[in-house]
Amino acid sequence: MSFKILLLTPDADPSWPAKIRRAVPGVVVNTYSDPQDALDDIADADAAYGTVPPELLARARKLRWICAARAGLGGAWFYDALVNSDVLVTNMRGSYNEHLAAHAVAFLLAFARRFDHYLPQKRWQRGPQMIDLPEQTVLIVGVGGAGGEASKLCAALAMRVLGIDPRVTELPPGMSDLATPERLGERLGEADFVILTTPETPDTVGMFDARLFARMKRGAHFINIARGRCVVTDDLVAALRSGHLAGAGLDVADPEPLPPDHPLWSMPNVLITPHVAIYGTPYRDKWEAMLIENCRRFAAGQPLLNIVDKEKWF
Repeated sequence: MSFKILLLTPDADPSWPAKIRRAVPGVVVNTYSDPQDALDDIADADAAYGTVPPELLARARKLRWICAARAGLGGAWFYDALVNSDVLVTNMRGSYNEHLAAHAVAFLLAFARRFDHYLPQKRWQRGPQMIDLPEQTVLIVGVGGAGGEASKLCAALAMRVLGIDPRVTELPPGMSDLATPERLGERLGEADFVILTTPETPDTVGMFDARLFARMKRGAHFINIARGRCVVTDDLVAALRSGHLAGAGLDVADPEPLPPDHPLWSMPNVLITPHVAIYGTPYRDKWEAMLIENCRRFAAGQPLLNIVDKEKWF
């Protein structure tokens, strides 16, 4: 079955229209760097790649599938008309699993080897004792692709690995125990390191607040490579200032970008990277492969990959 798809983003690779046409003979592919330029063309489009704003959706009479050009979408991407429609949404999750996991474990190793102390001091003076990782427990909150990869890496360091996830039921390699979010508070008390890899969903926005930080073991480290809005930033600052948490490694923040005068920048026990955990991964090649495979499936009437629960945003 032929269909019409609009590529609604300036980030669409110029080679993609020709590749989609080769994969699905007869398909119509039109590209727009600005979605507003597609107000007329969206009327009879069957599919779209990128973001379809409300004014375009209102004009779409045939639209059945949107392929989001991101992995984690979050609440800002969705709106009531889209959530309540019959339009399927797919995303690009799984594109950066290894890189996200490596970044999280890099934070963990930096704290274990006390880089937070040694790198800023610029002098030859020994300081605090290193952390013996085989004696440590790590809790991974969000055991999807990146969380599963982080489990393997932490297990390779001989750490005890625990997990929390609402959907995953099968233990990934290296993980000794996996529980549902109802047991999060209990598990936090066992963990020396907590790695947050969960997507932004209605259930995870503001999830790590003063209540959960208080449940963490005193002296534990908190690492967030997920989304900044999953953490109440003021509560994290308070937990660090009080000494309840020994440190935090953050690739994401709320707000983002983090203002230059924010207190997190001046805290010696905080390591921050500017949302760069996916850098270095060939994710555009993976996005291309996902888009083309789903175009084939859409044309053939087959189930699409990476379907999103629109009410959960992931």
